[in-house]
Amino acid sequence: MDVGFAEKTDTKKEVKEPQEKDEKKKEFVHLLDEDQVEVKKLKEEDAGEAVKIMRKCAFDVTEKEVSKIIEYGLSFGCYVNRMLIGVGLGWPASYDSEKRMIIDGEYNSVYLEDPAVLLMYEGRGIRRILLREREKAAMENKFMHAIAYLFEDIPKGSVVEYIKEAGSQLEKLYLSADYEFFRTDKGVLAVKRL
Repeated sequence: MDVGFAEKTDTKKEVKEPQEKDEKKKEFVHLLDEDQVEVKKLKEEDAGEAVKIMRKCAFDVTEKEVSKIIEYGLSFGCYVNRMLIGVGLGWPASYDSEKRMIIDGEYNSVYLEDPAVLLMYEGRGIRRILLREREKAAMENKFMHAIAYLFEDIPKGSVVEYIKEAGSQLEKLYLSADYEFFRTDKGVLAVKRL
């Protein structure tokens, strides 16, 4: 009888160990998202490094363009071990909420460029961090909206339902962050009142 009991106990230990390892993995990913990622407002001297990240993510930008955008003070970078791994550019815009379009006029909104995140850091919350930081900076500037165009062809019907079923990570992020979606001549406009 004692031998059978010992065998059962050993089996239970083997089952518990893999579960504990899985829990540690989940904990590590969570720690990377929150504790190991440093977020900084980009400065003009960061433009060259930001361009490198953006080009790796298929953006066609120049250092001069990025430097000019960074001057507005609404752009952020995410760093892991002091290495830039994600870039979120933002600049001031004037949004007419009645016409649902960007117009010339006094700045009242932040325009959000799609974030560029290195492939090995995808799925770790970097886009959400960059979105949150740019929204905070916009509120500090007393802007009323955060806006972004979704240039993907979205079929007729409900934009929200399409995003829920087949949207990109960024589109789903906007949806989860309470953005509204409006069809315009230039694509679908995502808008959040700050």
